Amino acid sequence: MSAEIQIETAFDSRLSKQEIEGMYGLMIDAYALTEVEIWGVGYQRMPLNEYLEILQKGEILFAQIKGEIVGTIHCYPAGEDRYSFGLLAANFSKKGLGIGRKLIAAAEKFARAKGAKYMSLEILRPRDFEVPIKTQLHEWYTRQGYRRTTSMSFLERKPEKTEKALQLLVPSVFDCYEKEL
Repeated sequence: MSAEIQIETAFDSRLSKQEIEGMYGLMIDAYALTEVEIWGVGYQRMPLNEYLEILQKGEILFAQIKGEIVGTIHCYPAGEDRYSFGLLAANFSKKGLGIGRKLIAAAEKFARAKGAKYMSLEILRPRDFEVPIKTQLHEWYTRQGYRRTTSMSFLERKPEKTEKALQLLVPSVFDCYEKEL
């Protein structure tokens, strides 16, 4: 790992509109690539206005290398003693530099500072067939100390998202993971 990766909270920094749009673009590109079998080509994980809302809450951390934003993660409260993270994205051209690991470590530190004892995450995957990137994610999160606790259908996990569930191309499940902090 030759490059020094700096992690900051987006809320605490003075980001330009271009930098915020770049962070959003990293996340959109990551999900468009990794969830094409689930949602189809051109999938947009969330609209920009929703991303701006979570950014304003101070829940987005971002990674920089030499001033270039190269990754983001959403870290948020998910219960009394639990935080969760999602929207993890890193610049694909910087793969192998440890950006994802650093972002997760920063999210875990952030959660511990807020009193969390556990960190959780979820991976959406097709129910009836394997997708290599989802298998790789499972293996990678396991190496980071996360263990799969349960799997449940999209609507079991997100009953309020009935309309979104109708857009699924294939039956899909959330694999839920946790780690004691």
